[in-house]
Amino acid sequence: MNPLWRGLLLALVALLLGGCLPVTSKSPLGTTAGLGADRALYGTWKGHNPDDPKAKDGYLHFMAGKDGALTAALVMADGGNDDGWTIFRVKTARLGGQNYLNAAMAFDKDAAAEGKLKDAIIPLAYVLRGDVLTLYVLDEEKVKAAVKAGKLKGTIEPGDSGDVTLADDPAALDAFFAKPEAMGLFKAMLVLKRV
Repeated sequence: MNPLWRGLLLALVALLLGGCLPVTSKSPLGTTAGLGADRALYGTWKGHNPDDPKAKDGYLHFMAGKDGALTAALVMADGGNDDGWTIFRVKTARLGGQNYLNAAMAFDKDAAAEGKLKDAIIPLAYVLRGDVLTLYVLDEEKVKAAVKAGKLKGTIEPGDSGDVTLADDPAALDAFFAKPEAMGLFKAMLVLKRV
């Protein structure tokens, strides 16, 4: 499987056959600050996982969605067996000077999101500098440590790769993620350039 596709699906969608989700949240980040659609993201972006410079590029297209949200289409089409697409419903917010993106999977190829994927909110951070967009995903081990230390409320499923779900109420969640140290829980996932 193409490294971009594998990395992005592991981070955003989950392994559909028994794998684990990335860190999810019961509430989107930025509820108290106001959720919206950052129009600066509109358009098509091309890029790959920054940890694998040999990875083939994939495409992420942001467009206007319903109810003040964005629709994001992730497309991987290199002519192989891994061709595919996934559609996300996205809302953005700004907390403490940091931009956040809340992604909820709507479709993977022709199938609507089901089970855990149906209601999962995947919080991401993003930095936009000119025509370069960097997406950051929550590091599962760091979030587990923050939950165990009482810095965040959440649930951790049993096992070494148990899913982590943030469970703070919206005000407490936003207060935590408005702090500069919250970015220490994230790791770079994708670096994309505007097409």
